[in-house]
Amino acid sequence: MASAKTANLEMEMENRMSQSEQQTRMSKLVHRPLLLSVLLLALGCGQESDLPLASVEGSVTYQGKLLDHGKVVFTPQGGAPGPPATGKIEPGGSFVMRTSGREGAAVGSHKVTVHSRRELTPTEIRNRSLKISESLIPDKYWKQKESPLTFEVQAGEDNEYEIILE
Repeated sequence: MASAKTANLEMEMENRMSQSEQQTRMSKLVHRPLLLSVLLLALGCGQESDLPLASVEGSVTYQGKLLDHGKVVFTPQGGAPGPPATGKIEPGGSFVMRTSGREGAAVGSHKVTVHSRRELTPTEIRNRSLKISESLIPDKYWKQKESPLTFEVQAGEDNEYEIILE
């Protein structure tokens, strides 16, 4: 009887080891491709750092007054590479363009849009209003298909763009 119990214990231990080995194998089958995907994605994200950027700064006026908030967007066009660049309009109307966290905009031609809306009131913010406030500038300047604004970013230069909205 003792030998039967010993045999059963040995079989149970062997089954447990087999299950553990199977779990380890399964874990490797799942985790290795996942790890490889993450590494490849990380390597692929570095490619944008090769994108040639040039510094762009300027100011935005509407009806002769400097805008004090909003953003400027440069969207590459005509074969210019890269993602759009954005610049926050600071008090005093100035902006500096950034692309994917780096200062500058892709070299080449861009369609330019300007976005500036009335700031929400404290009550609207407190009530978590989903209301989109009114634009402070004409629609044509923030609609990409209608915007008459374009800018050519030149390589190796400090590009300045004074945007005058009417």
